[in-house]
Amino acid sequence: MAVSQRTAHMQIPPLRCGITSPKVSGKPPMARKQLTLRCAVSPRDCPAPSHQHMHRTLAAIPLFALLLTGCSGFFFKDSTTSTGTTTGTSATNYVFVANEGANTVAGFGISTAGVLSTLSGSPLNFSTAPLALTVSRNNQYLWIGTVSQIFGYSISSTGTLTPLNGGNAIANAFCVDMQTTPDGKWLMVLDGTGASIDLFGINSDGTLSTNSGVGFTPPGTVVPRQLRIAPSGTFVVAALGTAGELVFAFNTTTGAFTQLSQTSLPSLTSSNGIAIDSTGTYLYEARSGSAAGLVVSTIASNGALTPTTSTVYAAGAQPYAVTLDNTGKYVYVANRGDSTITGYSIGTNAALTALDGSPYSSGVAVTALGADSSGKWLLAAAYSGSPDLSLYGFDANNPGRLYTVSSTATGTNASVVALSH
Repeated sequence: MAVSQRTAHMQIPPLRCGITSPKVSGKPPMARKQLTLRCAVSPRDCPAPSHQHMHRTLAAIPLFALLLTGCSGFFFKDSTTSTGTTTGTSATNYVFVANEGANTVAGFGISTAGVLSTLSGSPLNFSTAPLALTVSRNNQYLWIGTVSQIFGYSISSTGTLTPLNGGNAIANAFCVDMQTTPDGKWLMVLDGTGASIDLFGINSDGTLSTNSGVGFTPPGTVVPRQLRIAPSGTFVVAALGTAGELVFAFNTTTGAFTQLSQTSLPSLTSSNGIAIDSTGTYLYEARSGSAAGLVVSTIASNGALTPTTSTVYAAGAQPYAVTLDNTGKYVYVANRGDSTITGYSIGTNAALTALDGSPYSSGVAVTALGADSSGKWLLAAAYSGSPDLSLYGFDANNPGRLYTVSSTATGTNASVVALSH
């Protein structure tokens, strides 16, 4: 597909922006939706959240940068949440979905047959939009991040959720993405200011202890998108929109970060979603803009990222999220602009080949992907629904090929998925 054709597809739904566009081909309801704006300004224009800061004019943000990356969850006051306990199902495999437009988090049990069962008491209600979710490595806790706070819930063996700290916030942070380290000791937050990764120690009761984290001031327009931790826990990659990626070494004992490298992207290109393979050897990056598609890079010990090919692997319109299946043999990209999922098989030296039947249809403006712990299912959340959450199986006769098993409504503007481990 020619670059000019991809760029034309950049007239994508302004899925998370506080602007409207009257002309979005084929998706007028989405284009009419008034949404919220995630910080895309430079660090000096985006200090730690405050009431005054939340209402700051963002006229300095280049419009095209917003179209490249999308944005979300900016103009909010501090959040509080209900304190009731939610009871579980007979399943022991769970998925949680953040619904930005409804200010809710919905929870579902995943049966061995791929049936999605709503957890009793779901959804959890918040006064501001949930922007980030993550489950502890031992599956005992769920953390939910908003524009200014983090809330915690314990998860029982049957999926019952009980709020920590009486339902009050357990930490403060402007959350864009949250991840836990493989050893279960640390929780990292990609901060919406575009200037830091916040670090919290995970206590035995699921509460959090604030640590120093790391600040950064990369050149370019920073739009914080995603954070990923290597399986070893020893390095971290942050996707920052048109500012590319930052790679950090991480000391799993002390919690110290050391910045190793930064990538520079082609003009008018945004790094949106990233994934690290199970060996920590390759980084998979979903890009939108003038050089849209999927990029695979080797990760050197010094943090240098080197693309494995000189060309970008073709995907759909506005690649936005990427995930690998549990075998590491297949990789999938969510294309938010045309509501599809592109699949590839992974060969020697991470060479990619399009899967049979790819791309696969999904909900409107598919935004988030995740593979479940059993290795049987891939889940996708779609910002504009139809459906909100889709569960796919892997075709036994055509390896890697996806087929739809089940789907369900979750709430308005499903944007993030977090799965049990």
